[in-house]
Amino acid sequence: MMAAHTIQKWTKMESESTQHDPRYDRPRKLCLIIPTYNEKENIAKLISRIEALRDKLPLELSLIVVDDGSADGTLEVVRQIMEKSDNLRLIKRPNLLGIGSAYLDGFAFGLAADRSDYFGEMDADLQHPPEVLIEMSKAANEGADVVVASRYVKGGGSVGWSFTRRMVSRSANYLAKICVRAPVSDLTSGFRIMSKKAISGLLQTKLSTRGYAFQIESLYVYKKMNMTFSEVPYFFEERKSGETKLHWIEMARFAGTAIKLGLFGLNVRKG
Repeated sequence: MMAAHTIQKWTKMESESTQHDPRYDRPRKLCLIIPTYNEKENIAKLISRIEALRDKLPLELSLIVVDDGSADGTLEVVRQIMEKSDNLRLIKRPNLLGIGSAYLDGFAFGLAADRSDYFGEMDADLQHPPEVLIEMSKAANEGADVVVASRYVKGGGSVGWSFTRRMVSRSANYLAKICVRAPVSDLTSGFRIMSKKAISGLLQTKLSTRGYAFQIESLYVYKKMNMTFSEVPYFFEERKSGETKLHWIEMARFAGTAIKLGLFGLNVRKG
């Protein structure tokens, strides 16, 4: 079982930043974590679309890209953007350590160095349309601790999926519903915004997974902490470039984690 993340770990981790002199009298802030692994073709387009939203969001925005040793030039693209950006940070990790681990590292850094009030999760492959962040931020700003972008509420869905892929996704979500019992329709969604309170509790919890199953394990933690939930509809889009990182091994781990949560749960500090 992996140890709970601590803020102190960041004294030994390498990061790059375009931000200085943190402000204390400021609007509430959203720190968006974007894990990357070989996303050179997508990351610049994604960041551009996110930056175009800054004046439309009710929260001040900062971005943290957590890169797991990309070999395709992703780091170079991000660094070029950082030269012109005032709100982008880059965390470099030596190799592929898992999407759950990337989010936890980003959250820990955001709490320690970014002084954020809310934290977001978002894929780098353009399958999560950043424009949905507007409604998600509004829901968070109105008091929800956990805002989930959902394919399975009215107004949501997916684009270009085959029947088989739809069935796999629905089955995974159904299994998660049975085992985790969180009050949302799309438990496998990785497009979320969480309050500082929710993230602080998550970082104090010993999780068992570093991969994709982190999504349901973290939801379990938020539920046990008595966090408030909200869902915003969105359409999951097709990947335009690059390769998926979700393979059958991760799917098997996901199923195992869901069943283990249903049978044994986790030791979580209540909110």
